[in-house]
Amino acid sequence: MVLAGCATYSSLPLPQHAKLAASTRALTAPVTAFETPGVRAARVDLRRPLDATAVATLAVLNDPMLSAMRTEAGVAAAQSYAAGLLPWPQITLGAGRPDPAGTGLSNPWSLSLEQNVAALLQHGAIKHAAQASQARVQLDVIWDEWQVAQQARFVYADIEADVAERAALQPLVALYAVHLKAAQAGAAQGRVPQSAALEAKATYASFVTQLNALQLRHDKDMAVLRGLLGLAPQAPLKLALDDHPSLMDTKNLREALAALPHRRPDLMALAAAYKNADERLRQAVAAQFPLIGVSIHRERDTEGVISNGLSLTLNLPFLNGARGEVAVARATRQTLHATYQARLDEAVTETTALSEEAASLQRQIVRLRQTLGQLPPAPKTTLGNVTFNILAAYLTQRNQIAAQIARLHCDLDQATIALDTLVGMPLDNTRSHPAHFL
Repeated sequence: MVLAGCATYSSLPLPQHAKLAASTRALTAPVTAFETPGVRAARVDLRRPLDATAVATLAVLNDPMLSAMRTEAGVAAAQSYAAGLLPWPQITLGAGRPDPAGTGLSNPWSLSLEQNVAALLQHGAIKHAAQASQARVQLDVIWDEWQVAQQARFVYADIEADVAERAALQPLVALYAVHLKAAQAGAAQGRVPQSAALEAKATYASFVTQLNALQLRHDKDMAVLRGLLGLAPQAPLKLALDDHPSLMDTKNLREALAALPHRRPDLMALAAAYKNADERLRQAVAAQFPLIGVSIHRERDTEGVISNGLSLTLNLPFLNGARGEVAVARATRQTLHATYQARLDEAVTETTALSEEAASLQRQIVRLRQTLGQLPPAPKTTLGNVTFNILAAYLTQRNQIAAQIARLHCDLDQATIALDTLVGMPLDNTRSHPAHFL
């Protein structure tokens, strides 16, 4: 009966191989719900190309580092459970045998039951401190989820810009490829100077180098995204691009800032850490007073006389007085108080700066689009030098403007995403909304 509630040991060997999904269809959802700003509650179809919402959702649910962090929350829960258990009483048993040469007639024995009263008095503060610590770890995990979702959306925006810049450059590369072939043919026939063919080759190589650099950047971004999703390096990954986040208006931004301490998991985690430090300070203050232990005992001596008794044990903190523990606990609480204030101030400052940056990026995009719309129609394609030069200049200008718009759009998307995370807006889904998968 006593052993029925005891835990048992079982081994847990370390893995010997990577545990990465071979495709998006193999991704799983180890949690049934999550809360991430800027990610709307939506049904994720793993059979279709992934949009920004699907990418952020799957990153939160499958990122390997987040999986490891969630186990830390389990450790904190176990520690909180352990702190909630009452301290065990101590039972002491003793037995003896009289010396044959002595006068003892009976075998002596003793039985005592002792309880640390001070531990009982401090139990509430210890339990509350552990609960605050558990809440801090859980909130830290949620904040890490927000960071992973933000990073996944950042990478998605980078990939969108990579694809747009490559698409803008490809017509120019194709034009110079045709021009190079014509120049080389003309040089071979003696109609075009050899220097013109070499110049065409160098120009074409320059544009191909730019295109290859964009492809390399795209491949690196895709590799980062596969890592966030827990996919194998060579796993196929199709994205449904052209999904841009919406910038919140000023009214919603002000409301979000006002509610920031109750929305941002990192701020709530710091508040929980402050609560833990406050309870630790209570424990340290209580430890200044005499610690009491109570025991009752029953014993029999060698003459057969049985006696009952009560003992009190006092631990008198006259020399130490727990003054060091009190000083450390008070300093820790003050540090967390200052850290919380600094984090709150930083959030407001960063939010204001990002909001202004996003507005500036929007204005730049509008101006560039107007410039792009004012360009004359493209001249007719021909290999004649005059028309080719005009067409090349036209495509070069158009490519530069389109590339600038793509990169500015990426910056705007990332500023919007960062703003969503900073203020915890908009939260279209909550932990009560399950994540659905096909």
